[in-house]
Amino acid sequence: MMKFMDVHARIHSFMQQKTTTPLVGETLTFPDQQYMKAGVVPFIRQPSHILYLMMKPIAKSSMLPPPAFQICKGTRMFLHRGSGWRDMKAGDEEVESKEHLMVTAFREGIEEVGLMPEAIVSVQDVGPYKFLSERTGKNKYMWLYTVELASPDDMLPMSDIASTTAQREWLTVEQFEAEGRLDHRAIVRDIDGKLQKEFGY
Repeated sequence: MMKFMDVHARIHSFMQQKTTTPLVGETLTFPDQQYMKAGVVPFIRQPSHILYLMMKPIAKSSMLPPPAFQICKGTRMFLHRGSGWRDMKAGDEEVESKEHLMVTAFREGIEEVGLMPEAIVSVQDVGPYKFLSERTGKNKYMWLYTVELASPDDMLPMSDIASTTAQREWLTVEQFEAEGRLDHRAIVRDIDGKLQKEFGY
């Protein structure tokens, strides 16, 4: 695994070279600076449909059923003067030095599914989405990006990603409807609609 600051530098270099296409809807839940979660949905275009890369995290307890496929997402970090970089939590919204949402999303993508920024063909900002906290069942919000890859092989090997990822797989929207996390299904449908329109399907 790459060191935290190396990952940051790699993503910032990528962001300076790549243009992001905005596909955000008209309504924003609240300003993007207040978001504490961000994620990325890698995709590959096929002649008649789009494939999406989803991941399964390792179950937190052997007593629980294994998690379903879900969107790769994680917690935004901020630079704290006393303890360095750490996860944002409720009440931290006024901290000035925060990760850019794209940095959070791509950092999680590198760590959890093996995303390689240099292999990305295009980037789309698809904006805010609501989901349910698995721990509390309460509504949470995350900011999402999609990234196009040319080939399903344009990823780091499983041995180079976080041990918290149990599985990753390319799925159609229909497959995700059957195997995906319940509160992520409508999100993936909406993203698929945006990308279908963007690429003229």
